[in-house]
Amino acid sequence: MFGLFFGIKSYSQTQNQKLNHFMNEWLGLPYKLGGSTKSGIDCSNFVIRLYKDVFDMNITGTCYKLWNNTNRIVLDSLHIGDLVFFNSPVSPSGWHVGVYIGDNQFIHAANKMAGVKVSSLNELFYKKHYKGAGRF
Repeated sequence: MFGLFFGIKSYSQTQNQKLNHFMNEWLGLPYKLGGSTKSGIDCSNFVIRLYKDVFDMNITGTCYKLWNNTNRIVLDSLHIGDLVFFNSPVSPSGWHVGVYIGDNQFIHAANKMAGVKVSSLNELFYKKHYKGAGRF
């Protein structure tokens, strides 16, 4: 079990358990641009799948559309489930998105080398390329 989700009042215990289960199921799986399955998934499709499986929400769109469909929030107000957006120097779209999971960390379909992983917002790359956060 992943185990970062304690004392969060924004979501129910059931949702926290679903998120833990989802993360354990997807961590380490491959990245594939345009992919939407466990054999390969990109960052926006990963977020869409997480929201459907964990929060029972049907969201759609690329990173840019997800950005436009969320309300901006400041970094120090992040809650589990908020989307974190980055300018990406390697993505064809120039965007990247992940889901905040608490403790200054987020889960995302990172790239071909790393696949689905947990990263820290404190990592230099993500600090440098942070664009903002959004909430539905």
